[in-house]
Amino acid sequence: MKKYAPILIMIMALAVAILALRQFRSQEGLSVGQQAPGFTLNDFEGNLVSLNDLRGKVVLLNFWSAACPPCREQMVALQQLYEDLSAQGFTILAINVNDRQEVALNYLAENGYTFPALKDADLAVARMYAVTGIPKTLILDRGGMIRDVRLGPASEATLRRMIEEWL
Repeated sequence: MKKYAPILIMIMALAVAILALRQFRSQEGLSVGQQAPGFTLNDFEGNLVSLNDLRGKVVLLNFWSAACPPCREQMVALQQLYEDLSAQGFTILAINVNDRQEVALNYLAENGYTFPALKDADLAVARMYAVTGIPKTLILDRGGMIRDVRLGPASEATLRRMIEEWL
């Protein structure tokens, strides 16, 4: 049995590595350079918003929850970017996951956020974009191509650099 122990350890290590790599790949979801899948969701006033209608604009997709401290921290930066860059053909679709509608709506109103916010009630869009953690942010160019994908919070300066490259 002792002579097979190193082989068994190597097999187990390889299996763990393969599982870890699969998890890393699934966190990326869609790849940079791919066309972003279209979707239509309701905003918090009940209006339908379609990603395809935003062609011609640089779009920041952000998956978030009011219960997520890193998401809340990033929302301040998103508001500033929206105010600074929307006149240059930039917009945000902040896609709420996991919150009850009234919780998300109250959070947005209490903090004065004015960028477009949508509710992914059945998480269909989150699954489509392989959201395994939040915040998850994607930058789409004017043609709807994915140009950057970030899992976790990003500073305003980092987000600004990601966006301005495509304006």
